[in-house]
Amino acid sequence: MKLLLIGAGSVGVYFCGRAALGGAEVEVAAHSQADKIREEGYTVESIYGDFSFRPSSVLSSVQDVSPDIDAIVLSTKVLPDIDRCKLLAPAVNLPHHPPVILIQNGIGIEDEIAGAFPGNLLISAVAYIGASRKSVNHIIHSGAGRLLMGRFGGGDVKEVEKLADVFRQGGVHCDVVEDIALERWRKLLWNLPFNPVSVLAGGINSRELCDRGEIEELCAVLMKEVIAVANACGVPLTEQMADEQFAYTRDFPPYRTSMLQDFEQHRQLEVDAVIGNAVKLADRLNIPVPAMRCCAALLRSVDRKNRE
Repeated sequence: MKLLLIGAGSVGVYFCGRAALGGAEVEVAAHSQADKIREEGYTVESIYGDFSFRPSSVLSSVQDVSPDIDAIVLSTKVLPDIDRCKLLAPAVNLPHHPPVILIQNGIGIEDEIAGAFPGNLLISAVAYIGASRKSVNHIIHSGAGRLLMGRFGGGDVKEVEKLADVFRQGGVHCDVVEDIALERWRKLLWNLPFNPVSVLAGGINSRELCDRGEIEELCAVLMKEVIAVANACGVPLTEQMADEQFAYTRDFPPYRTSMLQDFEQHRQLEVDAVIGNAVKLADRLNIPVPAMRCCAALLRSVDRKNRE
């Protein structure tokens, strides 16, 4: 199996590195420091055992993709300035129309890709992982490392299972689910409160977000709003699922959320994918989400000032 990785951040490199350990060939489209990656490969410090891998090819552009790739892994941030369809086009439009695996955060992120490339199987993937990048080719994996994969829009999962096996063979706990939309909303129960609040509260880690005080109270309010919007969309999120997210986070090693890492590096934040899209959806459904709306407004301002 030959994979093309677009978006070689900590999450994409970890999962595709594991696939490489299991025997897959991994091409990497590296937008910066491609020469360093060609020469040195990647090093991953992992709680499950350190490993390194050298991509079969490091591309300066997706335009240079091999004509025989079997699947594309897109693991970029979901940002207004990143044209995901333009990034994917050279590989997606190959004659055999390889499937696309989205390992990205947020809700409402698949429709654009599905609409642009209806001839390609679209697999939506939800990642539970604590990972950060020490340098361009040095990844720190500090917690979890699980993938949930499903066919966007439903249907036969035979091809999804085949691709899931590529990651399983490298030691990834990878489950194929029929209702990937439910799993995206379940992940949003974690992402929507914890990512923005970690930044807005002054740079606190995952353990501090579950302080059983004011910060945890705010996160719980945000979770209730997520549940209300999801339920209005027919997605059966429950307060028990919210409790499970708090329990999961308390057991997790103290971790600086991906949004906090981006903020500290003065990178643009995934405001819309993580919280803005949920606010827009709430507005369309006439669901009151005052805490969500407040956090979204503050986060946009903080993001803008931080990058200035």
